[in-house]
Amino acid sequence: MIGLINQDLYPAEFALHEKYAQSGTLLELVWTHCNAVTDLALSLYDSGKFDVAGLNRDYLTKACLFHDIGTYRCQGFEWIPDQPPQDKPYIQHVLIGAWILKNEGFDNFIVQTARNHTGVGLTAEDIQKYGLDLPVDNYIPRSLIEQIVSYASKHHSKAPKFKTVPEIIASLKRFDKQKVSRFNEFINYFGEVVVDPIKDKYEIWHKAFNYKVQALKENQMTVDLNSAGIATMSL
Repeated sequence: MIGLINQDLYPAEFALHEKYAQSGTLLELVWTHCNAVTDLALSLYDSGKFDVAGLNRDYLTKACLFHDIGTYRCQGFEWIPDQPPQDKPYIQHVLIGAWILKNEGFDNFIVQTARNHTGVGLTAEDIQKYGLDLPVDNYIPRSLIEQIVSYASKHHSKAPKFKTVPEIIASLKRFDKQKVSRFNEFINYFGEVVVDPIKDKYEIWHKAFNYKVQALKENQMTVDLNSAGIATMSL
């Protein structure tokens, strides 16, 4: 697989994605999403709107590039012709990603970023209330690096698309007001993400990938991707 965005800029990180990806198409989707999140997070880091003392820029880059690495070993991507079947539900990509990164020798800050990035954090109560297929525990971004990755990742989905603040808030309202309040706390601390310059960078790739998805309408099959890049398919 050649020609993916930033693979020469981040060769070691790309190699780790290649190691765990079993499908070229899913590698393209997850790797590009992780790069979009990286660009969003670095734009916040460089904005001067919050104190970055103690937060290394290269370290933040690694955390962003690896935050979704557990996705490769999860269900939900059967719409991809070259993707082997998997036996873990998508929600567990946070645990799988943390396991991969721990076994690859990364320190706890990067491991915990993968574990705790989903949404604006999941509580033990959330897991029980919504019947999520995770061990009952808190998955809350607590360190600065976890929080900025969680916040940045809300602005891009594997649909793939960039999301506006109103769209993000509308999706969080489906859960409870505390999620919206938490997101607003991120806005107040980190500042609003300036998405448009980054959106322009990925525009051609978004169009090309969406064309690829539309091309899968063989045998009158329709494919619509949710925010995780998981398809709802009907014949």
